[in-house]
Amino acid sequence: MQQLSKEVTNLFSYLSAGVSAYHVAAHSRQVLLEAGFEELALKETWKLEKGGRYFCMPFGTTLYAFTIGSACELANGIHIGGAHTDFPAIKIKPKPEIFTQGYMQLNTEVYGGPILNTFFDRPLSLAGRVVTRGERYDRPVSHLVDFREPVLYLPNLAVHMNREVNEKGVPIDNQKHLLPLLGTIGEELNKETTFTELLAERFDLKKEDILDYDLCVYNTEQPYQAGITGEFICAPRLDDITSVCALVHGLIESGNTDRVNLVCLFDNEEIGSLSKQGADSQLPAVIIQKIWQAFGKSAVDCMADITDGMMLSVDVAHAYHPNYPGSQDITNYPVLNQGFVLKTASNQSYSWDPEILGAVMALCEEKEIPYQRFVKHSNTRGGGTIGSIISSHLPMKTADLGVGLLAMHSSCEMMGAKDQEALERFARAFFDA
Repeated sequence: MQQLSKEVTNLFSYLSAGVSAYHVAAHSRQVLLEAGFEELALKETWKLEKGGRYFCMPFGTTLYAFTIGSACELANGIHIGGAHTDFPAIKIKPKPEIFTQGYMQLNTEVYGGPILNTFFDRPLSLAGRVVTRGERYDRPVSHLVDFREPVLYLPNLAVHMNREVNEKGVPIDNQKHLLPLLGTIGEELNKETTFTELLAERFDLKKEDILDYDLCVYNTEQPYQAGITGEFICAPRLDDITSVCALVHGLIESGNTDRVNLVCLFDNEEIGSLSKQGADSQLPAVIIQKIWQAFGKSAVDCMADITDGMMLSVDVAHAYHPNYPGSQDITNYPVLNQGFVLKTASNQSYSWDPEILGAVMALCEEKEIPYQRFVKHSNTRGGGTIGSIISSHLPMKTADLGVGLLAMHSSCEMMGAKDQEALERFARAFFDA
């Protein structure tokens, strides 16, 4: 197996820690603090200095980190990299307890567009946030929680009871079939047991203080190398932790002195981005305007200055699948380990124009960073990203890019190790340029 590069080591740490959107943001916070970034509160007036490195977390699943060059002129604009902390998942509903023939199960709902059958026959756990009473009704206390061990399981129906499973698959009824087993009724569990009681016991909380929670079911498998020489990476949540990791570490390692650089980590991309913590909000503009305001410039000045900037929407791309060759465009298809991917779509579901793509390509060629192109098959709708959404709020040239994946939205996805190296190198070059 190949020895892990610095970029892949960074990614493995992110993947192991990032078991929910809350944990992705929390790990990013820790990485930034260790790199010497100063944490700010959104509601306070910011006192910023040239040469400073800062971040803020307006909500538990979002984070904005930025650097101000030591010789920064705001008229030089800004370079922005955006990614998302959330991923397709199964989430736990309120009052989830179900008791069936001696089993205890949990009621769930689907978040985003996961490949549901990949969550069956896997070790599953729970992570997210639990909220308890505070000193005031409007000041509840949040707790980051992770069961860590595989406390849940979704078993498939045996082939003997579904003889056509390999020919016709298994239609999944979300309300009937996505009810994971938590345990059997006995000394530890009984029909009076509540999920709130289990949370309280596991995380040393008072049952009567628990108000609500946001918990997702996640695959506990750790990232690992695959392929004859270890050239592939297989792991849960590559979409979009690959991008978060590359942007955060690229920003930390950059050394630009004459510009503002900003990383935006959003939530809710998988469900359309329309939320207070999503890309389709006013929050990115608020963050940028607060930076400009700290140096005595108005919101109008800010919006004018940033038009000279550039923005990256960094999210994963569909790599060529050798078993399904007809699913790709006939001339624009990325292959694992041949570089990160530039994504374009004439309908702007991927944000782009020739100028920003030309700038990205020129920078890659100057720094000898491999890249590829992706365009969707003309008979398919394809996906979308935060690119066009956020650029509709911020008047900046925007490009969509990311690493290529196989098994995208599976509970375990696959990518090329060299592509993560290329993406993080490009993020660093983009913030340095």
